[in-house]
Amino acid sequence: MVVPASTPSAPPPGDAAPPGSETLHVGGWKVVVADGHAVLPEGMTHLPDDAFRGRTSLVSVACPSSLVSIGWRAFCGCSALARVTLPAGLTSIGSCTFRNCSSLASVTLPAGLTSIGTNAFRGCSSLVSIDLPACLTSIGHNAFDGCSALARVTLPAGLTSIGWRAFWGCSSLASVTLPLPDGLSIDDGAFFDCPLNNEAKAAGLTTIASSAFREWASLVSVTLPTTLVSIGDEAFFGCSSLASVTFPATLTSIGASAFWGCSALTSAALPAGLTIGYWAFYRCSALTSAALPAGLASIGEDAFECCDSLASITLPLPDGLSIDDGAFSDCPLNDEAKAAVRAINFWAVRPQIDAQGHATVPEGITTIPSCAFSDCSTLASVTLPAGLTSIGNDAFSGCSSLAHVTLPAGLTSIGDEAFFGCSSLVSIDLPATLTSIGGCAFSGCSALSSVTLPAGLVSIGDEAFERCSALPSVTVPTTAEIGDKAF
Repeated sequence: MVVPASTPSAPPPGDAAPPGSETLHVGGWKVVVADGHAVLPEGMTHLPDDAFRGRTSLVSVACPSSLVSIGWRAFCGCSALARVTLPAGLTSIGSCTFRNCSSLASVTLPAGLTSIGTNAFRGCSSLVSIDLPACLTSIGHNAFDGCSALARVTLPAGLTSIGWRAFWGCSSLASVTLPLPDGLSIDDGAFFDCPLNNEAKAAGLTTIASSAFREWASLVSVTLPTTLVSIGDEAFFGCSSLASVTFPATLTSIGASAFWGCSALTSAALPAGLTIGYWAFYRCSALTSAALPAGLASIGEDAFECCDSLASITLPLPDGLSIDDGAFSDCPLNDEAKAAVRAINFWAVRPQIDAQGHATVPEGITTIPSCAFSDCSTLASVTLPAGLTSIGNDAFSGCSSLAHVTLPAGLTSIGDEAFFGCSSLVSIDLPATLTSIGGCAFSGCSALSSVTLPAGLVSIGDEAFERCSALPSVTVPTTAEIGDKAF
């Protein structure tokens, strides 16, 4: 039973709430809830924020035809709520409206609904299906996050945006209407951890947001539209079944780690004018060829690292191409391809280690970059160029067979963990020009028995020689600042 709030607070004779029911004050109205069933009054246009929040005894709600909006958290935490009748005139559902309504199994959304708010159905773990109306334009962040029973979703043609993690953790969601609506924007992680089917057609998109299809393990192919300009960071990260991607000519950027671990991807025909982010194709272990067209702008750090099957790339390389360090590290490129890449950046490919475990860094190189030889367990010795001035962080870390290194005169700095864990390193000659040794630079060099620190040394980083158990003593120059646990 419902009466306007302007009536006296004590109901007149004959209007008292029946036994087993209770009277609530909701948005200026009195609402009688009988045995967990509530009927909202005609004339109500807005259900206010927190109207029934946390009312665990609420089983069903019938909304009046006059209702056009539902406020924040209106039914949040109504764990027994199983049925809601929403009116045809409702245009929006507020944030957290049905959050954690764990008994809600189905919802019929009215035809005029245009927006679903942030967290609106989050944690509705019994929700099996939902039909989104044709007028719907936006789905908010985390709107269906954790709806673990949700098995299918039909996306309307007019939908323009799906928010961050909107369907995150919908562990039963195997079907989404394809092709996706024209002009749709999909935000970061929208379908993360969903077992979706094996095809995506992204018609009309200009941008694929970061993590949009992350770890969609069953995705086999994707057709990218001719309108597409950019692919965000980690957009297809971990799509381990993705074997085919068609890149449109309009594409100008592929973000960091965009196709990381797409281990079924066999080829990549890339458009002109493209910028490829760092780790973009990292560990694409089935990738055998990459077409690098004229006009390709840049290839980021470690972009194709650990592509174990990548033996060929398009030659000659485009004029003006920039290639960052490690872009093709640990790729079995043929000799011609390696030479072409090294002509642009020597460190784009890991230096060759011969059968005796020796590597030579050519003259003209002044810096050994971070991780240049890291974890090269077969590296036993290395020849460094006379003009070398710095060794980067982790440059030789984990080179467990490296026994001796002669550092050239002119070297001024050794980076953090540069020789970390080089357990076979017996001695090292530090030049007089050296001024800084980074943190953990020689940590774990358990065979190191001799080291002479130069008189001009200025700083020794934290734990620089920690766990060098064979090192009997070290004379430290008075000019040096010594870090914590340096020895």
